Amino acid sequence: MKKLTVFAVLLFAISTFAFRAALLITGEVAGNAIYELAVEGAKKASQEFGFELQVVEGGYNMARWEPTLLSLAATGKYDVIVTFTEGMPKSVEKAAKLYPKQKFVLVDGVAPTLPNVFSLAFKDEEMTFLAGYFAGLVTKSDMPGANPDLKVGLIAGDIYPAMVNKMKPAYERAAKMVDERIEVVFSVVGSWADPAKGAELARAQFSQGVDVILLICGGSGMGAIQTAKQMGKYVIGVDANYISVAPGTILACALKKIDRAVYDVLKRAYLNSLPYGTVEIWGVKEGAISFTFDDENYKKFVPEYIQKEMIRVYQDLVEGKISALP
Repeated sequence: MKKLTVFAVLLFAISTFAFRAALLITGEVAGNAIYELAVEGAKKASQEFGFELQVVEGGYNMARWEPTLLSLAATGKYDVIVTFTEGMPKSVEKAAKLYPKQKFVLVDGVAPTLPNVFSLAFKDEEMTFLAGYFAGLVTKSDMPGANPDLKVGLIAGDIYPAMVNKMKPAYERAAKMVDERIEVVFSVVGSWADPAKGAELARAQFSQGVDVILLICGGSGMGAIQTAKQMGKYVIGVDANYISVAPGTILACALKKIDRAVYDVLKRAYLNSLPYGTVEIWGVKEGAISFTFDDENYKKFVPEYIQKEMIRVYQDLVEGKISALP
C-alpha cells in the first residue's frame, strides 16, 4: 500500500512538472501555409523534447483572439503560450499584465517589453526587398506576361506599421534599384479573407499595365492568383512556398522560416533558456528570410539570368553590401 502511495506521488509530481505549451493561431491552420509551417515547427519541438503541445485556432474573426488568449492564460496549465503577428502586441501586453506568472511569446510581431514576454520578429523588409528586386527584373524582361510598361504591383491585406514603414518602402526601393523608372502600384484589400476583392484589385492593377504583383494579403490573394492566371500575368507570394498552387503564375515566393523560429523558441522555453523581457529580430543573416531558389517550377518558368541575379542580390544582402532600407 505504501509503495502504491509513493508511486502515486511520483506520478503526480511528473504530471505537475511536465512542460506544457499552447500555440494560439491567429487564423486557421488548414490552407494557410505560414501557420502550417508554424505548427510543423512546434510539433517537431514537442516530439523531440517530449512536452505537451496544444494548438488552438483563433479563427479569422480578430475579436476572438484576445479573449482566447486570456482564456488560455486563465487556466494556468501552460508553461508558455505562443501566439503570432502584428495584430497581437496589445493583447499580449494585457494578458501578461493580468497574469504575471504566465510566460508569453509573440512570434512575427513585437510586444511591449515585459518580464514574462519574449518577442521574435522578422526583418520583413528583407523579404519584400527580395520580392521587389525580383519584380523589377520580371517587368524589365521579355517574359510572355511582361509588357513594355515598367510597372509592378503590391496588394496588402491591410494598413499597419510594418507595411507602411518597412515592407512597402523596401519593395519600392528594390524595384527601383533594377530601374529607377519602375512604378509601384499599391492597393489595400481591407481584409485578409476576401478573395473577390483581391481579384478585383488585381484586375485593376493588371489593367493599368502592371506585370507582376506581390501579394501580402492572406486568403484575399487567392482571388488575385486566379485573376493573374486568367490574364496571363504573374504574382509573387510571401512567407511560405506555394508556387505549386499555380505554377507559371506564381513565379516565386519570398520565404519566412517561421517553422524554424517556432521550433527554436519552444526549444529554448523548454530548456529554460529563453530570455523573457527581450526582443530578437531575425533576417537573412540568421537564415530566417530566404527565396524559392530551389523550387523546380521557379527554375522552369523564370529565366536563368534572373535566377542568377537573385542569388547575387541575396548574397549581397547577407553580406551587408546592400540594405533593404536606406
